[in-house]
Amino acid sequence: MKADERQLGVRSEELGVGIFSPLTSHPSQEFYWLASYALGVDVATLMARKDFTPDELAKLKAVFSRREAHEPLQYIMGVADFYGRDFEVGPGVLIPRHDTETLIEAAKEIFEPEKVFKFLDWGTGSGCIAITILLEFKGSFAYMLDQSSEAISYAKRNLAHYELNDRAEIASAIHEKNFDLIVSNPPYIPSGEIETLMPEVRDYEPRSALDGGEDGMNFYRLIFSQAKEILKPGGYIILETGNATQVTTLKFFDDDFVFVKEFFDLGNFLRCLLFKFKGRD
Repeated sequence: MKADERQLGVRSEELGVGIFSPLTSHPSQEFYWLASYALGVDVATLMARKDFTPDELAKLKAVFSRREAHEPLQYIMGVADFYGRDFEVGPGVLIPRHDTETLIEAAKEIFEPEKVFKFLDWGTGSGCIAITILLEFKGSFAYMLDQSSEAISYAKRNLAHYELNDRAEIASAIHEKNFDLIVSNPPYIPSGEIETLMPEVRDYEPRSALDGGEDGMNFYRLIFSQAKEILKPGGYIILETGNATQVTTLKFFDDDFVFVKEFFDLGNFLRCLLFKFKGRD
């Protein structure tokens, strides 16, 4: 019996699932998160327990069975952490990643905290990027764009949770111009690579938020082409990036934009690129 089983007085065979399979790099941590969620108690209370009722064991089995089937932890618990804040998520919306927080750091390099500006979050998903910028820059206003009805529903709930409805507009099409900033974590995985992704991503997260076309560049092309019509001269684009070939291509992609800087995430991987719009004659 492993440590978690001893501490909680429950065995894998009682649940009928292999709950200690290394589903992530931190299976023990996941065990406590899921058990805490299933029973509605905090981890400290959970660890003090000696045994469980049949009803509690049934609840534990239900959540661990879902996780063993590779359903993402965030979908099971209904929440994901981004920039130290919780965002409601579920099937149909891309799960926020900590690597994407690099986009927020890039925004902080170009705008002072008190700056008043209008920005477009292209492909807002859960709304985590836009909402975080709104909370970090009190003078900002967001237009949150997504064509997925499921994503829009989560973005609306997250926006309401943080009481930001008066500082944002959610839409499925662009109706505004003169943005100071476009920020996006677009679909950038080449279509042929989707099937190689880990099952938590491949089998559960929305394909529309992942698939960037044959070379993964479809949405980058769309953003740059339309940005010329909706960005102010001197406005910025911040993009999360995919592979090294895409990065190299993007740096010299369009003569109307100047590549400014690249940003690395906490794992020291190149994560996003910053561009400035020269304006057009």
